[in-house]
Order: sequence, then C-alpha cells, then structure tokens
Amino acid sequence: MQEMNCTCEKKHHCAPIDAILIEDGAIDKLPSLLEQYHRIFVVADQNTWRVAGERVAALLFASGQLSHSFVFPGEVLPNAEAIGQVVIHAGPFAYDAVVDSFAPCPLPDFILGVGSGVINDVCRLSSFRLRLPYGICATAPSMDGYASAGSPMLFDGTKATIKATTPRYIIADLNVVSEAPMAMCTAGVGDMLGKYTGILDWEMARDVTGEYWCGQIAQQVIEATDRVVALSEGLKSRSHDAVHSILEGFIVTGLGMAYAGCSRPASGSEHTIGHFWELEYVAAGRKPNFHGDEVAEGTLLVSSIYRRLYNETDDAHLKALIAPYLPKFDGVERCIAQLGICLPVQDRDLIYRGILAGEALRDRYGVLKYLKAQGQLEEYAAWAADQLLANWFSK
Repeated sequence: MQEMNCTCEKKHHCAPIDAILIEDGAIDKLPSLLEQYHRIFVVADQNTWRVAGERVAALLFASGQLSHSFVFPGEVLPNAEAIGQVVIHAGPFAYDAVVDSFAPCPLPDFILGVGSGVINDVCRLSSFRLRLPYGICATAPSMDGYASAGSPMLFDGTKATIKATTPRYIIADLNVVSEAPMAMCTAGVGDMLGKYTGILDWEMARDVTGEYWCGQIAQQVIEATDRVVALSEGLKSRSHDAVHSILEGFIVTGLGMAYAGCSRPASGSEHTIGHFWELEYVAAGRKPNFHGDEVAEGTLLVSSIYRRLYNETDDAHLKALIAPYLPKFDGVERCIAQLGICLPVQDRDLIYRGILAGEALRDRYGVLKYLKAQGQLEEYAAWAADQLLANWFSK
C-alpha cells in the first residue's frame, strides 16, 4: 500500500500498490515478487512479447506460477474489442459447467501485463471487471499512467478515462525499458510536459468553480516534471540513471491520480486536444499517433494561449496564477526542440478543430472553457494554430 498524509481536505491518500521495482534485472525477480500468486495470466502484444513477454512467461512457467499467456495478434487499441479479448482469453474455452448454474468460470489469480500504455490500460480495466489483481511489467518509458487508477478508453465515439484500479505491482527492468524505441521514450517525456498546463488548468478550476484541489499532489507532480525535463537529454545515450529518474517521475504522476481519485494531476486541456486528434485518426481508419507526442503538441498550443492571456488580461489574480508557469513553458519548448519530440498534427484545420473540440470533449474547467465563456475561444484557437505552424513547421 502506498500512503501519504496530506494538508488537503482528504487529509490522507492511499493507493493499493504493493511494490514498485525499477532496476536492472527486475524481471528476474518476478517469481519471488509474485510468490503469493500461482495462476498468473500474462498479456502482451507481439512487440512486447518479443522484448520481454516470452522471457516473463518462461520464468513463471519454470517457477510453476504461470497459468497461460495471451498475445494480441495485431495492433492493439484501448477499446472494447481489446477488453473483450482479455476477458475471453482469461479463462479456458472448455470446462465442465452445469448449464443451469451460474458457477463462475475458473480464472487465473493474477493478470500480468507486459507492455506500456495500451496494455496497461486494457489489463487494468479487465482486471477491475473480472475482480482480479493485476500488475504491469513495463517495456518502455512512454507514458505516465503506470500507477494511475483509470484507463483512458475509446468508446461510444469518444475517449474518456474509466475509473478502475491501480496495479498491485509495477516492474520496470532498466535493461528492457532503456532499449525501447527512441520515439516511445521521447513520447513519454512529451506526456510529462503536459503536466504544467494540466496543473494550471486545475488551479483555474479551483478558483473559478471550487473544484477539489490538492496542493501537495500538484507540487509533487510539478517537481517530478521539472526533474524529467532536466534529465531528458540522458535518453539520447539511453542512460539507465536518466531512464530510472524519468520512470520515477511517471510513478509520482500516476500516484497523484490514484491519490486524488481523478486524472486532474496529470491532464488538462492539452490532453483533450490530443484525445480529439486520436479520435479523428481512428475514425479515418488511420494508425493513431503516440499519445505523448499529441500531448506535447497540445501543450505548445495551450501554453501559447496562456501566454497571450497573461499579456492581455486585466485580471490581476489570473495574471498571478499564470506567471509562475511562464518559465516552465520556456522549458517545454527547449525540451521539445532538444529531444526532437514529434509534433504529429500539421494540418491547420485539424489543429484548430482540436482546440475547439478540446473545450467540449470533457466537462472539466480549464483555460479553454474560460475563453469559451469570454466569447474568445475561436479567436484564440485560430491564433494558436497559426502560431504553432509558423514557429514549428515553417522551417
């Protein structure tokens, strides 16, 4: 159990995570770490099975703890089909059942995902629905949701986070995650960059709508993001120390979400813009971009909106709220440039529509809803899209 006393109205936070292991050779410790489980169901995709899943399954088989494995046959999206695949393959296809009985199908006693964002989210929600504990064996430092308690899923024509549970165990073998494709590593940093605009949105919501706020969680997330930005260049050399520190930053953010009981500590307007783009790509039958890349681009848009608002507003309180974040927005731009983080959406209309849709996609207050109420959203959206194209894609 991860716990923290706090000064916010909740006074105490906790998350049912039994252990977090980030080190060289962490996979070798899986049998002893999971010694209380004896029917472990391993879930992976084709790539993560190759880089770690097959080895994980072999270790658990040798220790007598493996129930069985399921490897997704193709690309995996965080949707109902993926959840259905895990639920179907969790139990045997044939067993002695009584037709008029509701006796449950024999199930494993633990689900172990081997992968990163999508595998983690699918296993999290599947484990919650099946009432089975789960853990995640990370294969890439590609996102910050390993420790969170919700799964962002595509369903009913939208993307929203469904509350579920946290993993009981988070295992990251630095020998594996440090060798992840560089595009996945930089996407992870891009996901973290959105914490600045996300926390600022949360502060606005606290002051305007009276939404629950935890300053201690927010400060921890900001400090974790600062560390990730400072250490991100170490990714270029695949430094284990840098990757370890970045993963720790991800865990802090995920715990913040679990502690707060919502995704506020990790996402704001920059995420809803990215979610709209993902929905557009999926609807068009195109492969979605890396989530973290879309968040990085969304962060550039939202931070530029905040900068303009700071320069134009006569609201002294709003100015004071934005001012501490301005140097951090400078750091975002430097980090994206230095790491060469991909900014995948370059169509002006899609950028513009993403900002407008980002306001409506979630019933959550932030700078976009503020501008909508002021009658300025369309003007700011057009301006931000033009600024992004001129500053980042014109060379």
